[in-house]
Amino acid sequence: MSHITELNQRYEELKLLRSNLDSMFKDSQKYVRPNSNKFDHGHTTKQDDGSKELFDDTAVWCNQMFANGLASNLIPKSDRWFYLRVQNKPQGSLTADELSFLQGCEDRILHEFSLPQSQFYSASHECFLDIGAYGTSPVQISEVDGVINFRSRPLSDVFFDTDQYGTVDTVHYRCYKTARQLMQAFPNIADMRGFNPNDSIHNKYELIYSIYPNTDKAAKKGSRIGRGRKYTVTYWCPKMPEPILESGSSYFTFLVPRWSKLADEVYGRGPAFSCLSQIRALNKMVKEALTSAEYLNFPTLTAEEDSIMLPMKYGSRQIMFHEPGSEKPSPILAGNQPQYVMEMIRMYRESVNRSFFVDQIIRQEKKERQSVLEIQDVRGQMLNQLAPLLNRMESEYLSPAIEATFELLARQDQLPERPASLDGAALEISYSSPSSQSQFATRLADISAFMKDIAPLAQVQPEVLEALNEQKLFESYAKYRNLDPAVIKSAEELEAIRAEQAEQEQQMQQIQAAPQVSGAIKDIAQAKQADPEGVGGLLNI
Repeated sequence: MSHITELNQRYEELKLLRSNLDSMFKDSQKYVRPNSNKFDHGHTTKQDDGSKELFDDTAVWCNQMFANGLASNLIPKSDRWFYLRVQNKPQGSLTADELSFLQGCEDRILHEFSLPQSQFYSASHECFLDIGAYGTSPVQISEVDGVINFRSRPLSDVFFDTDQYGTVDTVHYRCYKTARQLMQAFPNIADMRGFNPNDSIHNKYELIYSIYPNTDKAAKKGSRIGRGRKYTVTYWCPKMPEPILESGSSYFTFLVPRWSKLADEVYGRGPAFSCLSQIRALNKMVKEALTSAEYLNFPTLTAEEDSIMLPMKYGSRQIMFHEPGSEKPSPILAGNQPQYVMEMIRMYRESVNRSFFVDQIIRQEKKERQSVLEIQDVRGQMLNQLAPLLNRMESEYLSPAIEATFELLARQDQLPERPASLDGAALEISYSSPSSQSQFATRLADISAFMKDIAPLAQVQPEVLEALNEQKLFESYAKYRNLDPAVIKSAEELEAIRAEQAEQEQQMQQIQAAPQVSGAIKDIAQAKQADPEGVGGLLNI
């Protein structure tokens, strides 16, 4: 079996696996993300706004608020939303050089994210929109002119698989290119079988980008994958017998965050999945309400069958004829239908709001007589409810993005020089976003409550404070307050300050003792003059 045959077989298997979810994805696309790519199992050049069957935009608005909330709570562009730390090493024990190295790396990574060529923040927003609608959102990482680039890819064109631990390790991404576009990207394709360089622009080739674990890391002689590369990257076309391009990568070039999922599931579940029935019903009710309003504005007219219909400026939608002299048809009214329908619409809209966590992430009801601290406490409690879901976004999206950027910058020698003391040391990521801060609020409250509880006891029995490690307590409080580690003195600086203080105290003691020593020497000299033998013999001088 050829390499292309194996790839195509696996590709078709993953497409079939995903097909069971496509009906749900189609509904989410129709009602939540109407402008995104359609799950039509094929390529189409037809463009439309996707809103022909959309009569209520509640879910669209909720998804926008959801995405905006994730961005502001996870990756606020104006803030330092993550820190680098040394694994298994307290922050207070780091030297000034080590702290400077970590902060320099953070600054360089954040700068890379903010570059226009990076598109990190715009890709992240698209990612969060797809997370809300589909529960899964693939983002591709590539290098463009030495800058790492992030591009959100449509879920309709991405098929993936996971390893035994549930981590995504295989991705097949399909796109469609004209012959001219393929020749621009891959000059060597002109001579390949199955390719016609003179194909019309209307005839597009299905191009597959595949990344999967490299099982032969030793790299055979002549291999284009590269020695020791963790993943194999292959560009291929089902119509061609050979790969267009094959290379390797030291990091996984796709980020595939999932909002939530069951243990054995591959694809995630988004907020829209939990309220699709309400969204469908809401769209239908608004459509029917619009139809009712149309009949109210343009009611059905009645006329006798032998009457002559003259041109009318008033536009009726329908005309109902009846026999002359017969009773005109009359509508059957049962209760107060408009109010009932509007109440149902309101209830369903509230349900969709809850499903998208609009209140927890975005809207905070500022009631009267509520202090700022109370509002923050309520907000923290709401975000704590979302902590497991937000943690998944950090582990499956943000951490791999930071790690890939770190590796690229290190390979380009654009990071500060690593101190010798950190050679071989593993670094870890600590998040300081608003969502992370809300999770620390409980720990801060515990520390504050503990100190408040022992304060009366310390006044009566001060020795109880000796059991406290003041430095550790200070570091914990600073961490949970999201204080920049750079403002805390390193262990090296503290040691130097304490040594200087000890030296100053020793000098002060010497200065204070100098008059006493001088007086004693003077007394001894006078005594020696009065009794040279007695004093000298006694002192042995």
